[in-house]
Amino acid sequence: MAAAGIEEYAFRNQAITGRSDLSVALLTALAAAATAGGEFPVTHPYRLAGQPPPVIDGQVETGEWTNATLVTDFHQIRPGDHTPPSERTEVRLAYDKNFFYIGVKAYDDTPEAVTANGLIQGRTFFSDDRFEVHLDTFDDRRNAYFFQVNANGIRREALMGNDYWIEEWDTVWYAGGRRQPWGWSAEMAIPFKSISFDPALDTWGFNLGRVIPRKNEEVSWSSRERNVGPAVSGYSTGLEGMRQGVGIEVVPSATISVRDRRTGKDETEFDPSLTGFYRITPYLTGALTFNTDFSATEADERQINLSRFSLFFPEKREFFLQDANIFEFGGLERNGRPFFSRRIGLSGAGNPLDINAGTKLTGRAGDWNIGALATHQEAGAPDADQTLFVARLSRNLFKESSLGAIYTQGNPDGSAGNRVTGLDFNYRNSNVGDGRTLNTRLWAQQSNTDELHGRDSAWGAAFDWPNDRIDGELAFSHIEENFNPALGFVNRGGVNEVDGQVRFRRRPTSGPLQWMATRLQYFRAERIDTGDVDTQAMWWNFFEANTHGGDFMTFFVGRETEKLIEPFEISPGVVVPPGRYDGDRYGFFIETGQHRPIRLVLEAVDGGFLSGDNLALIPELIWRPGPRLELGMATVFNKVDLPQGEFITRLHRLRANVAFNARWAWLNLVQTDNISDTVSVNSRLRWEPRADREVFLVLNQIAERNGWRAFETEFALKAAFNFRY
Repeated sequence: MAAAGIEEYAFRNQAITGRSDLSVALLTALAAAATAGGEFPVTHPYRLAGQPPPVIDGQVETGEWTNATLVTDFHQIRPGDHTPPSERTEVRLAYDKNFFYIGVKAYDDTPEAVTANGLIQGRTFFSDDRFEVHLDTFDDRRNAYFFQVNANGIRREALMGNDYWIEEWDTVWYAGGRRQPWGWSAEMAIPFKSISFDPALDTWGFNLGRVIPRKNEEVSWSSRERNVGPAVSGYSTGLEGMRQGVGIEVVPSATISVRDRRTGKDETEFDPSLTGFYRITPYLTGALTFNTDFSATEADERQINLSRFSLFFPEKREFFLQDANIFEFGGLERNGRPFFSRRIGLSGAGNPLDINAGTKLTGRAGDWNIGALATHQEAGAPDADQTLFVARLSRNLFKESSLGAIYTQGNPDGSAGNRVTGLDFNYRNSNVGDGRTLNTRLWAQQSNTDELHGRDSAWGAAFDWPNDRIDGELAFSHIEENFNPALGFVNRGGVNEVDGQVRFRRRPTSGPLQWMATRLQYFRAERIDTGDVDTQAMWWNFFEANTHGGDFMTFFVGRETEKLIEPFEISPGVVVPPGRYDGDRYGFFIETGQHRPIRLVLEAVDGGFLSGDNLALIPELIWRPGPRLELGMATVFNKVDLPQGEFITRLHRLRANVAFNARWAWLNLVQTDNISDTVSVNSRLRWEPRADREVFLVLNQIAERNGWRAFETEFALKAAFNFRY
């Protein structure tokens, strides 16, 4: 079959003749015995040379997969570790020049109990029975592509590393799933055009896994100490003749929008957009985007801020998520990040800015990881830089470690020019002692801002011991007052920060609990200039537990300290004077298993807060009666009682998602709070006829809470198509 036919999902149903399942199983067993160093399993997928591929309909019919390599040697990683799974899993592997094929038979002694609620492409389905594949296409033991499917054939993909996870990444691939009288089955076809790899390598890092949520059970093909990251994956060998095509991918889209901003006059716009990718080498990709449009991106979840520091919102836009893992630096998740892509295309107030053009270069060359990004955007402030640039370079060292550098230039929020340079070193060893993992990070940065002089550096170190019985981490960072990464994220400067925790976990051999633990947490930020405490928090989660049904609970007590050096207006008219404030707090957090049709999440915290008290309640209720409907209601409630005044904050969030089938879905998010006194609606009707085509009809509206008088209403129709050569 021609590649174009497969891209159009026209998989043919023709039998493949050849080796028997017995011979395949024998070869697989022999390959598994020939592990790298005798430690990790090895498989040899069957090449479909000139033979028709399987139909990706979820059936895993014997005739289609006759020659495929059979993998059955799975083991538990939770609740047991290398113990036999409670259910049998059979996986068949094959590939041709265009696709990697995976066929799954997930047997279950109670097939009616298999959970398959996810029916919306692009949404997570943690409630469901699911199967996953990890592809470390450069065999660098550091990075992998993650693909997952449920019994409805709904796809989930991500970028994963030993120490990072990027859920929002998206690409084109195909899957089908079916419930069966004996459990469920699935088929996957991953285009080689959708992933980067070195065609000179015949061995990839490779792993397979299955999750059975009602038992809180996870099984894997390769693991060490319950870890399934790229560093401990198995191997897929003998790969040859894969084709990435010419390496050109073009994604044209067009958006028609009608906007009413209370002017009495509708504003109608037609915005064509074009994004293109060119694979310069088999493992180095260049990208161009023009007049980039993000109108179909899901709205952010609102947050209420009772602190003195700005909030962090994750990146959701596809252009910035392509190979986003290459730009990760120093293991920094929030404060002190040199680069945070949400600073591009958004003003300081969070309003969208037009991105006129952007270019990106990402990939790998040998042991080098390369990333560069340049954009030209609408000015977000008077005299603000419109051209923004970031470059990232790192080199793999030893088996799992790396040394890297980063450089950013441009200030999207003001006239002062800004540059940041940084170095980071990450040492990781996943075979310490009896296979435990140790991770150590060092990083240093220097910013240069035209209007700021001196005290503009930052550096830090972190120690991480992410293991099952004892899980601990300790991080230190020194962030000077004028350190200003204009394309990064800093919400607290002029401080030394210490952040750490340690958890001691025990797994009972019997009873309702899969594991129980106690955990200690500590955070301290002190001012560099005086050495005085700025914020300090000590928490003892004296009891944590996870049941065999996936229910989780924790009960905690703690003490928080805040020292204000200037008045803090926490709410209109409520001003907390300078001083040191200590408060004892206590609370609990519980959540029921995600596979349950009615799921409850509840957090409650009470006790001292600044000069008074704060009761915080965060309940969430999710109802999923079946795969076609999901309703979620959440509230964030704070009752703050201070000598300077009392106030209550309320934030309500409603999700209502309807799946008509695997191609049509209606996604709705309604949010309101009593701080802004507004209601926002983000309603998206999505049609995905194929994995490389999608159409959105979007309604965005912001209105007053009382009377629902709209400030702004926007309708947008967006269509995007993916062409690859």
